[in-house]
Amino acid sequence: MTAVGLSRLPRPLLRRWQQYLRCNGKKLDAKNYDKLQLFPDSPHLYCIVESLEATICFFALFLPVRKRSPLPHIRTPLLWSERAKFSPLLAASAFSLILTLCTHSPSSLHAQTPSPPQEGVPQAIQQYHIEESPEKVFGAVEVKIRRIFDPPRNAIYRMANRLKISTREKMILQEVQFQEGEPYSNFLLSETARVLRTLRYLRDIRVIPIDRGDVVDVVIEVQDTWTIIPQMSFASGDGRTRKSVGISEGNFLGTGNRAELLYREDEGADTLQAVFDSRRLLGTKYQGVVGLANGAEGEEYLYDIGDPFRSLAQKTAWSHSALFGDTIERLFAAAEERFIYRKQTERVGGSYAFTLGSPEDALKRFQLGFQYLSESFREASASDFEDIGVDPETLRPEGGELAENRKFVGPTAGYQFIEQDFIRRNYIDRFVRVEDFNLGERFSSAVQWAPSLLESREDTLLWSTSYGDGYELEGLSFARWESRIESRLISEGFENTIFSLEGQYFNPLGEVEIGGRSLGYHTLVFRALLDYADNLDFDKELLVGGDNILRGYDARTFTGDKRYALNFEDRIHLAENVYDLISVGMAFFADVGGATRESLGELYTDNTFANVGVGLRLAFPKSNGERVVRIDLALPLRAGPDGSDSFELRVIFSGGQLFGSRLGTERASSQQVGVDLGF
Repeated sequence: MTAVGLSRLPRPLLRRWQQYLRCNGKKLDAKNYDKLQLFPDSPHLYCIVESLEATICFFALFLPVRKRSPLPHIRTPLLWSERAKFSPLLAASAFSLILTLCTHSPSSLHAQTPSPPQEGVPQAIQQYHIEESPEKVFGAVEVKIRRIFDPPRNAIYRMANRLKISTREKMILQEVQFQEGEPYSNFLLSETARVLRTLRYLRDIRVIPIDRGDVVDVVIEVQDTWTIIPQMSFASGDGRTRKSVGISEGNFLGTGNRAELLYREDEGADTLQAVFDSRRLLGTKYQGVVGLANGAEGEEYLYDIGDPFRSLAQKTAWSHSALFGDTIERLFAAAEERFIYRKQTERVGGSYAFTLGSPEDALKRFQLGFQYLSESFREASASDFEDIGVDPETLRPEGGELAENRKFVGPTAGYQFIEQDFIRRNYIDRFVRVEDFNLGERFSSAVQWAPSLLESREDTLLWSTSYGDGYELEGLSFARWESRIESRLISEGFENTIFSLEGQYFNPLGEVEIGGRSLGYHTLVFRALLDYADNLDFDKELLVGGDNILRGYDARTFTGDKRYALNFEDRIHLAENVYDLISVGMAFFADVGGATRESLGELYTDNTFANVGVGLRLAFPKSNGERVVRIDLALPLRAGPDGSDSFELRVIFSGGQLFGSRLGTERASSQQVGVDLGF
């Protein structure tokens, strides 16, 4: 896209002006985008600015060159002379202005916008696209990284900007999904933006194409967040008390590495946790994670190294991981322990995957690997009970029994079908932070053959399958659903079979007004969930209560092999980025659900409970990932087995949403070692 004013220069002079700009490290049209944003509805003002700059640049070509301009209000690094006179320049600018206004219409000027506004779509979630053609190729990439506070409001914010090491430019360039000279693709442009939005230490990501005819330069604009987070947290109100102290750095020295150290206490049992997560290990394209947890409840050590799928455009991936643990585990009834036991875990495996198909439409991924898994169980000792602060005499009478030791060794294979249909939304799980949701069809299946020949418990086939889809509805609303099933097949039949069905509905209503007064930005959220298990392993159970499904009752109040949930929230975002530090919101909610080992009929009648309530939401937009603190006031509508009376007020302090926008397979694939930072 050639700028209006510049298009009137003779080609030799235009080329010379471009050369001077390149010598100063600038792109020809990056500034044009900025002015278009300043004057989106006033194309004539855009013409004025463009004509003035073009005319001044024309005369400046014949003057001595200085690196710094005495005109700081003009963004382009104009080539200026201290001896230059203003009068001939202003006269020439006026002539150029009249010529431009007489020969250009507003409609023709709007056509030069890199990404035309999408009607009815908020600017924050619009995508920047330009018309594709076989002749267009990607050009140079320019990265602009804004500081945390831009501009800083006071001395404290200026100090914060100085203390925080900015993200290194190469960390942004490593996520770019195209190469200079490669045919231009709007998909690769959008995919680059989507990958960058997965980086929690960045916010306000914009990937802007600058059309220069056959070459499309790209400007990437991002803003840093505050990632050094001293940790002092307290969570309570769901029948247990959790405290922690530690520190987290989500962008160590601007390299994107995550390092966390945390000491936490949960019901009197203390644990030390540490993790180091490198998205680009030692500057390579590989990712590495190392973590440990050691405390009263046992110890776990793990590592994971590989090149995982970060983008739909990625053709291959591989991974190698291992986990070793010896932990004290608990089973519950009515929010109290009913059985305590020891579990020892050894898991080592690796896999390689490759992709077929077009990532712009639908692709197929195939995976091959090998895994070793050994899980053994033994009774808890007297010292184990003492370590976790549980008196054996207080265990619930329901009791429990040790699960059978399990060992599965053998090759694995997997298949994924992914239809690409991403949308962008904010005001979903967080406030203004933009999140991506795939509404395309998704199917995955994985199997492992574990023969007794390889010392498996017996000849066993382990398998899992999932299918999901999504729908864009009226306005900005959308719905997604997913079904999942996993099981093991042995000589005696199927065991540990778990079927799950989950659906979600989100409707960002936007600003709601009554009588001319704003009631904030509202988002209606609904989630339905059903889990059904058959012949479940003795060490597994489905829990409900507190921080899971029903917030009006103690955590782990309801247990069984069947459970369901109906959750509704009206998430209201009242104030954004107050003092550049905090956003304030609230929510009205209603939860219905339960769990049982009886029939499904009894689950929906005798074992159904509900609560209603209101909550406060505090978000920190400048922090790593825009953390959200949740304070809920919940009223149970029915007395529960945990001793809760109907309409007995419960106050819950916690972090994040009770139920987020990720579906089950997405939650599983995104799980990485980490510490539970935040309230």
